[in-house]
Amino acid sequence: MRVMFYLPVVTPWWFENIVVHLIRRLAQAHEVHVLIAPMWSGTGIGPRHFHLLEGLAYVHWHVLDGADHALLRTDASDVDELAEFAAFINPDLTLCRSADIKTPRRFPGEVRYIMEAGAPPFETGANRVILTHTLFDYGELPAFPDEQEQWLDALADQLFAAKLPRWECAGRDELMQAAGLEEGRALVGLPLEYEHEENFFWQHLPYPDNATLIREVAAQLDDDTRLLVTNHPLNDLYGDNSAIEETIAALEGKAALVPHEAVTGSATHAIARHADAVVIGNSKSWCLCAVAGTTVIRLSDFATGDWLNAYASIPDWLADLEVGRPRQPDAIKARRWFAFHMVNRVFDPADSDLLPDDIIERALNPVSPARWEAALSRMIAPLGEAA
Repeated sequence: MRVMFYLPVVTPWWFENIVVHLIRRLAQAHEVHVLIAPMWSGTGIGPRHFHLLEGLAYVHWHVLDGADHALLRTDASDVDELAEFAAFINPDLTLCRSADIKTPRRFPGEVRYIMEAGAPPFETGANRVILTHTLFDYGELPAFPDEQEQWLDALADQLFAAKLPRWECAGRDELMQAAGLEEGRALVGLPLEYEHEENFFWQHLPYPDNATLIREVAAQLDDDTRLLVTNHPLNDLYGDNSAIEETIAALEGKAALVPHEAVTGSATHAIARHADAVVIGNSKSWCLCAVAGTTVIRLSDFATGDWLNAYASIPDWLADLEVGRPRQPDAIKARRWFAFHMVNRVFDPADSDLLPDDIIERALNPVSPARWEAALSRMIAPLGEAA
């Protein structure tokens, strides 16, 4: 096959720890073309990465360093030369690390996105990935024959029995004390997303920044509802949080930013357990809500699995809360989804046993029970023991 990598928003870490392994593996058996951008705004590759390319003489490298290369990070769908170049390569399969979903639609062949595999509270490993048709469709759960359904449910029992008793998390009293808020009629959780110049995936969120999100969510809540906010760990490491802090201070006791170190375990985990609802954009924190059975309000244009019973707006949730009938995730299907995700979707690009055609098969067959047993023995069992 002819495989093309389209990598306009790959970060150096992603390239070094994930993508280069996929390139090396596929180049063992297939013709591989790599479209990469120069370093800009924290994305692309530079001279310090060249040593990683040693031994890849049969890979065709194409550096997209034209004057308009910044467009590659957001929307290059109007750049006809790029679409024409992709047509000239004529790949059977394109693997993307791209925040732009319009441009790859102009490419020939099948297109898949290389995305994070994280599904907290279960640990998958920082370099595990999935191959998806789009960026942030969450909770997709196909229908299975009874035998496969029973197999997944049995695995889910094993996973949950191994992990949940050890899922350390603050109790509600500890959470509220750390928040410094009085109890209200309801608690709404709001885990913030990574706000940084290198995160071009932000363009798919319905708000310009985290401070605006906090204001807009708080404005839709009544005076008796408390808003508990947690920051993304990378914002704490690399971001300027002053706008977030000022916005919360202006809400005068209606909202609080709960530091992760202020409670047992993770503050986001505690909020997912104890809030009456959690507002999610494209954060992986929805997984915590699925485990805890907590109502999800999802503000995103991407699809959400029906079994999550998510709300598309805060007013819709408030209306159901008034009559005491807010929707919650389906507990059985939630457990089944985690089992399905772990054995069917997650894989390690650096796995020494991974074959080139294993990657092709994963890309072209999003559901393949034939790979479940191998995944169970190589990934799930060790994780269960470690948990």
